[in-house]
Amino acid sequence: MQTEIFENSEDLAIAVAGHIMGILKEKPDATMVLTSGNTPIAAYQHIAKTASKDLFKHAIIIGLDEWVGISGESEGSCKYIVEENLLKPLGISASQYTFFDSMTTDLQAECERVDELIFSKGGLDFILVGLGVNGHIGLNEPGSSFDAYCQVTDLEEITITIGQKYFNSATPLTQGITVGLKHLLEAKEAMVIATGEAKSDIVRQMSTEPISEMLPATVLRKHFNGKLWIDKAAAKGLE
Repeated sequence: MQTEIFENSEDLAIAVAGHIMGILKEKPDATMVLTSGNTPIAAYQHIAKTASKDLFKHAIIIGLDEWVGISGESEGSCKYIVEENLLKPLGISASQYTFFDSMTTDLQAECERVDELIFSKGGLDFILVGLGVNGHIGLNEPGSSFDAYCQVTDLEEITITIGQKYFNSATPLTQGITVGLKHLLEAKEAMVIATGEAKSDIVRQMSTEPISEMLPATVLRKHFNGKLWIDKAAAKGLE
C-alpha cells in the first residue's frame, strides 16, 4: 500500500481528478468503479471543467454502491451524485455507465448482473473508494468477506447516522448493495481516499492494525497496487 499525503482536501481532489484522466489517456476503454462523497464530487467537478468530452467516449463507469430502497434519483444516491457532477456535464452516454438498481425486488440478481459486467470487461482497471469511520469501504461493513464479489450488507448504526448527511431530510437506511472486496483485490489499481481529522483514527487503524475482515479497509494492504491518498488532517494519526 502506497500512502500519499496532500496539503488539503482540495489538493487531493485535484490530484484524484488528474489521476483518473491520466488512466483514460493511457487506456481510453478503461473500466472504472467510482464512488460518491465530498472529495470525489470535487474531483468530478474538476474533471468536468477541464477534460475533453472525448476522454470518456469509450470508458465504462460503474457505481460503487447504493442504499437499498433508495431511488437512484434521490440526491443521496451514488448514481445521482456521479451523474450530476461528472457524467451529465461531460455528456457521457448512458450506455457507458451502470449503477445498482437499489429498488429491485431481487437484490441477488442485481449483484450478479454487476458481477457479470465486471467479469465481461476482464475485471476493473481502477476502483475509487472512500473510507468509513468504522473501516468500511464501499458499503462493505466490518465482517465483510475479502472473497465477496458484489453483495448486500446490513448497515451498522454509525453508517446509518453518517449517511444522513447525503439527504435533505431524515431517511431510513438499513442495507447497502455494493461492489465487493474481491473485485477491489482483483482490480489493476485500487485507491482509498480520506480527508479531515475525523478520519485520522481509522486511517491509523487501517495502516497499522492487523489485516482483518473486521476492519475492511485493511484489505488495501493486500493489494499489489493499492493507494491510500489522504490530506494532512486525516494523516494526523500516522504521526
